[in-house]
Amino acid sequence: MDKDLINEALQTIHLQHGKDLKEVAQYLTMKYRIEVELLVLQNRLKKILLEEKAVA
Repeated sequence: MDKDLINEALQTIHLQHGKDLKEVAQYLTMKYRIEVELLVLQNRLKKILLEEKAVA
């Protein structure tokens, strides 16, 4: 997937630091004023994980 703000936040905050998806949404809202629903974050996370499995 493309490297956009949402995907980068998911990778750094959720995958690397082990934080909850709510914290990713809060980070995006506070820093970039992007309102993202948790369902959108879950779908993006699934795509990132599937892409990593396909590469490995």
